[in-house]
Amino acid sequence: MKLRLVALTASCSLLLVGCTPRSTGSQIPTSNLDKSAQIAQIPPEALKNALNLFTKAKENGVDLSNGPCLGKVADDWVADIVHNPRQPIDDKPENQCEDYRKGNAHHFIELDQSGSLVAAH
Repeated sequence: MKLRLVALTASCSLLLVGCTPRSTGSQIPTSNLDKSAQIAQIPPEALKNALNLFTKAKENGVDLSNGPCLGKVADDWVADIVHNPRQPIDDKPENQCEDYRKGNAHHFIELDQSGSLVAAH
């Protein structure tokens, strides 16, 4: 039940939270249509696994304030915790998932400390 509540909250947050790309120089999406298009690109399995890892980390008392990598959530996808709004420290390579830095994953889901989607690329 708790997981369903987190998933429902996160799903609702997806529609409400603005998404920003990681240092790509592209514009921040401003319309709900742009946000919906970005959300639609996330494989459902990756989002579900990211939310499950987030829930487990919270339940285990993991300190999310330092932006830990949650890990690989699907083929070619990782999940990371970032500030909301994003801060320059979130763009530092040492603060990004190792699999992403090494090229083992080419996509990421960024959640804030509350489990809301910040960005996906």
